[in-house]
Amino acid sequence: MLIALLATSAAAVLLGGCGHSGGGLGGGLANGGLGLFKKKPPEVQMTAAEAFEATTKWNDAYNKDPTNARNALGYSAALRALGNKKRAFEVLQTAYAANPNNPELAAEIGKVALETGQVSVATKALQTAEEKGVKDWKTLSAQGTLAAKSGDHAKAQQYYQAALRQKPDSTSVINNLALSYALDGKAKQAEALLRKAEKEGHSDKRLRQNLALVLGVQGKYNEAKDVAAVDVGETQAKRSVAYLKNMLSKPTTVAAAEPEAPAQSDQGWSPFGSTAPSKTAAPAVAAASHQQARPLPTVQMVKPVEEVISAPPKVAQASSPGTSTFSKSSSR
Repeated sequence: MLIALLATSAAAVLLGGCGHSGGGLGGGLANGGLGLFKKKPPEVQMTAAEAFEATTKWNDAYNKDPTNARNALGYSAALRALGNKKRAFEVLQTAYAANPNNPELAAEIGKVALETGQVSVATKALQTAEEKGVKDWKTLSAQGTLAAKSGDHAKAQQYYQAALRQKPDSTSVINNLALSYALDGKAKQAEALLRKAEKEGHSDKRLRQNLALVLGVQGKYNEAKDVAAVDVGETQAKRSVAYLKNMLSKPTTVAAAEPEAPAQSDQGWSPFGSTAPSKTAAPAVAAASHQQARPLPTVQMVKPVEEVISAPPKVAQASSPGTSTFSKSSSR
């Protein structure tokens, strides 16, 4: 499992400079030098202004009836787009207390719990949603990520493949499936999937990052350099490939990857939360802080893009009576 260990530590190395904009050789290649990933734009994400507008709208609706499932789903999605996952989680808790048989609320609780590191809560919530018939591609992708986090890549790949059958053009799911292949020692399968995405015109630096990685771990260093150079330029790409080669030649020097951020504790959590939620004003948009690069960054599964729409789909109520709780499981 040497490749899997190196993939965990080095997946972000080849595009270490991708946060920098500007011209140079990398920009020229991206515009047509190699013809890589040119046809389709990346998955669309909301701007900060759009997220703030949606949050303001849903905040008003939510304050009128915090227990309404539709309001909670819309408001929590807007909050997540704005980056306020903690508040989104609280909103879903309140709504679930009033609608314990609602599988969509359970699914959203599972997704937010997964995003905030509450793995045991995510496991129980997503299992509840699955048992109640929630099988949309975003929920399937979240279940795949949950399985991948536990090291069960065979199961993760099944979930990702099911998600892709519903949403075959999802860059995030393609990327996560490729990552799972790579971490499972299946570099050739990962390369084939990413090459297919390339031919279909997906334009996303995360895909190029992982294509460069899987090429590198197979010893295809020149190809890895060319792919990496699309985003970081030839000089940085050469340095990154040289660093990867050094890591591959000295596996015993690779330490475990440092977690990107401490997980939010789920100890003692109950899905019912507060029975008297306070009304809140729409939060202001905070400027994103710059995150400094690390020598050996951790691979994080890519989360599907959560689109906030003006009129979310109606929430289907589960037919089975009773309530479900997502209390913390006993430690292993």
